[in-house]
Amino acid sequence: MDLMNFSFAKHRIFWSRVTVALAILYMLLVPPPSQLGSMFLESAEILGFFLLAVAALGRLWCLAFIAGAKNETLIAQGPYSIVRNPLYICNFLGAVGLGLAVENPPLALVLACGFVLFYPGVVRNEEARLARTFGAAYAAYCTTTPRWLPDWSAYHEPETWLISPSRFRKGLLGAMWFLWVFMIWEIVEEFRLIELFQQWL
Repeated sequence: MDLMNFSFAKHRIFWSRVTVALAILYMLLVPPPSQLGSMFLESAEILGFFLLAVAALGRLWCLAFIAGAKNETLIAQGPYSIVRNPLYICNFLGAVGLGLAVENPPLALVLACGFVLFYPGVVRNEEARLARTFGAAYAAYCTTTPRWLPDWSAYHEPETWLISPSRFRKGLLGAMWFLWVFMIWEIVEEFRLIELFQQWL
């Protein structure tokens, strides 16, 4: 497991894209579990869409702060003032939300378990890199800012913040990937409904 965590942490973006591709394939090939009941699945879809919206907006909020100098400066403002890993928290909410939004709670559970298994290794790897880069400043940041559970009382932000437009633009698609996948599923569902309607005629 340690070797798997190391591989995932080192190639996080690649494995994340593979996971998204597999999730899309699963969504296209496996219909929602009807045995859970239509009311339950509809409620899951509503909750899932809410989580998707929170995740997308949260990632945009984070992007506004890290699109300036993510690797050159220790960011401890905005969402990074209340928790050290706001982007990963948004990823978790988005992954679970995606599974629920496509009316497939088992998929949401699998994605959540995958996150819990592999992302702590990613965080440890990044924390070690940040500690080497920023030294005592990062150590002090870790003592005041929790890793996973946000401390909203610690929130602070500057009056102005410098953003690189090109970095922000490049990050937009990535920030909204949950919604893009959901839109793909909705399009496929529409085609399925059209096919069913044509069969009834």
